[in-house]
Amino acid sequence: MFAGRINEINTFEHGLHQTRNGSPTHFLITGERGIGKSSLLMLYKPLADGSIATEYGNMNFVTINTSISPRTNLNTFIKIIDKGLKRELGKIESVRSFLNETWSFVQRIKIMDSGIEKNSVAEEPDLIIDDLAYSLAETCNRITNPEKGEQAKDGIVFFIDEADAASPELHLGYFIKIVTEMLQQHNCTNVMFVIAGLPEVIGKLSDSHESSLRIFHHLKVKELLKEDRYYVIEQGMSEGNRVNQDLTTISDEAKSRISTLSEGYPHFIQQFAYSAFDINDDGEISEHDVLAGAFNEGGALDSIGRRYYASQYHEQIKSDEYRDVLAIMAESLSAWVKKSEIRQKFTGSDQTLTDALKALTNRKIILKNPSKLGEYRLQQRGFALWIKMFGNRDK
Repeated sequence: MFAGRINEINTFEHGLHQTRNGSPTHFLITGERGIGKSSLLMLYKPLADGSIATEYGNMNFVTINTSISPRTNLNTFIKIIDKGLKRELGKIESVRSFLNETWSFVQRIKIMDSGIEKNSVAEEPDLIIDDLAYSLAETCNRITNPEKGEQAKDGIVFFIDEADAASPELHLGYFIKIVTEMLQQHNCTNVMFVIAGLPEVIGKLSDSHESSLRIFHHLKVKELLKEDRYYVIEQGMSEGNRVNQDLTTISDEAKSRISTLSEGYPHFIQQFAYSAFDINDDGEISEHDVLAGAFNEGGALDSIGRRYYASQYHEQIKSDEYRDVLAIMAESLSAWVKKSEIRQKFTGSDQTLTDALKALTNRKIILKNPSKLGEYRLQQRGFALWIKMFGNRDK
């Protein structure tokens, strides 16, 4: 089941159509935690491999799923790509031997990483990327123009999730920019890169290569519209009543409250609805059930907070004074708050307050108003509610 994202789906389908016909389109997908980026990638994959038909018919791309961690360097990333391609194409006997020959350079990387060649100096990133681009172009051209009777593929789509975790050693922006240019030079026009991550990925790509952002079609995943939120709730109710013996209904007021509390974040909609269903005992989910399920200890807001907010509030902040700043800001929920208003309630020094606002902004825990000097806010109303209700629980 999937709700909303019509523009994102249509745009991606058109990009697949363009890439299949020799005009590759690359996508950068950004959004906050819980907004549905990974779920969107889960839908994009069957659209690309032909499991779900697009507006342009069934596609037939080879799809490679990867995820980045802070430990992923360039050598590791190339080996992940190599492993993914061999997994997807290795079932075809004629292509398997072709891959082993074409991607032989990966063996050099493995040997260097193992330390066997202790006197070897690590290859320059440009040389590694050059080998990769050539091997990738040869592979893509081989599967789109089969020689031994196998079914032709439309190309290759790489899905790269958690890209905001990329380390400087990965050179992600530089990598994508150079690889796409070299693929063109090798007459390979059927490879697409789809990168997803938190908004910080934009800075990481730009830091790695200033013009890397220009190659992407940027899709900013935002909150679901009200009608899409209701659709999620109704589809969930329908599925629940299909599998459960005891039927359940839900009031319009309850739907409205779930929609408001979730702020349009898909995972939050599911959590608030589930907690309301879990606490209900009369077969009809009411507004009271939603509120009780949302704010009880162990309820929806508590569960969401443990997953999305607790790390920011406890692990990323080592100072109780910084947490006091967040508690003051939480009184205004997610509205903009002036520094002067925070200072009136803050018991620490002016310098501590200045340091706190700077650190919290740099860590993306709060937002700074770009159009008004000295105004800040929390990113989500849910974060503010969680701070007010559960932030000091560990004390």
